[in-house]
Amino acid sequence: MRIRAEIFSHATPEETGKRKLFLVISSDKGLCGGIHSSVSKATRRAIAEKDKVDEDSPVMVIGDKSKAQLSRQLPKNLVMTFNQIGRDIPTFADAAGVADLILTSGVEYDTLAIVYNKFVSAISYEPAVIEIEPEKILKETGASGP
Repeated sequence: MRIRAEIFSHATPEETGKRKLFLVISSDKGLCGGIHSSVSKATRRAIAEKDKVDEDSPVMVIGDKSKAQLSRQLPKNLVMTFNQIGRDIPTFADAAGVADLILTSGVEYDTLAIVYNKFVSAISYEPAVIEIEPEKILKETGASGP
């Protein structure tokens, strides 16, 4: 925990930009509608906060279920979608392939927000967001790894 605090000690929220790339993670299969709609709603709420996020912030979606919801509600923001990811047990190769496509997509953003469902219990999930600073900000602040 101490290493993480040192890495981000020089970066303040004011230094980060407002153009966030939202990577929304859901699935291709049915499951419960609430599971998919919760990450879609969390993404819409975040984009609606105009004082914190540009309203034209790009959205990328893993999974057909949230893709269908967000393509109706945020069609101009949707820039890339992925399906068939995690059809089997997810692997590092799957994650690396998605990361590579994001990096080579040419989409401009200041920070990345990964929106996913956090497991609470067998019948309950809650939407969660992990924010990740891009490599260029870490280099500019002089942060270094362990």
